[in-house]
Amino acid sequence: MKIAISGKGGAGKTTISATLTRILARRGIPVLAIDGDPNPNLTRALGIPESSGAQAIPRTVVERRQDESGANRHVLTMPVTEIINQYGVEAPDGVTALVGCCVNHAGAG
Repeated sequence: MKIAISGKGGAGKTTISATLTRILARRGIPVLAIDGDPNPNLTRALGIPESSGAQAIPRTVVERRQDESGANRHVLTMPVTEIINQYGVEAPDGVTALVGCCVNHAGAG
């Protein structure tokens, strides 16, 4: 099962996501929670302390390549399980959390 939560800022996406993932995990369902927000806070909402060392998945795990037809494709440079093992952080109730991105600085517009 894959569930995505989206909405405008301040709508409660992080709160709903954290609550839903913990409920599912408590029921014995394996949960991988990926925070794709440019201002990631899901790890905190899941009860993971800031001192845990959770780090965003680096851009180097995705590479742009051209296929035989000349179309650009984004491909992973390492297996998904390795990404989870290397960057995943265990949260209470058995949830594994990944920080998918974060904005380090403003870009030119």
